[in-house]
Amino acid sequence: MRDSQFKDRFDALLSQGLADLSMTLAVLARIENNNYEIVAVQSNSGAYVAGEKYELGDSYSRETFEHQQIVAETNIEDATQILRHPLYRSLPLESYLGAPITVDGEPWGCLDFSSMAQREEEFSQQDLKLIGALASEISQLLSSVEQAAPRRHHAGI
Repeated sequence: MRDSQFKDRFDALLSQGLADLSMTLAVLARIENNNYEIVAVQSNSGAYVAGEKYELGDSYSRETFEHQQIVAETNIEDATQILRHPLYRSLPLESYLGAPITVDGEPWGCLDFSSMAQREEEFSQQDLKLIGALASEISQLLSSVEQAAPRRHHAGI
């Protein structure tokens, strides 16, 4: 698969998650050395673009990445610790669903879905399974990219 095919597949998975979860922002982020870099993004607002970088502590993904587990928040406005969060002050997202991404068993980053609207209901078990499945598929795609990288480099691609 070529790089453009991987990008198209990531974009399709993010779009699928947005539609299925009724959210407005989807981000695939690489996290390394406490830095959060957007690799792929789908947004109704154009709030973010691929390549943007933030401190991990300035992202909603910090807990997801640090604990390596799915985090679901449906009413962030009621979470006083998040109200003080630097990102909340600049972009007040009210719903967040994030899953860790691993590559070959090692933490790699996060898959995040969020919205500025509060959800009427908690995320369902089906929602949690969906983000887990999307994160797993992305992890597998990234693993194949990582494994193919030395061959492509060696082949001069």
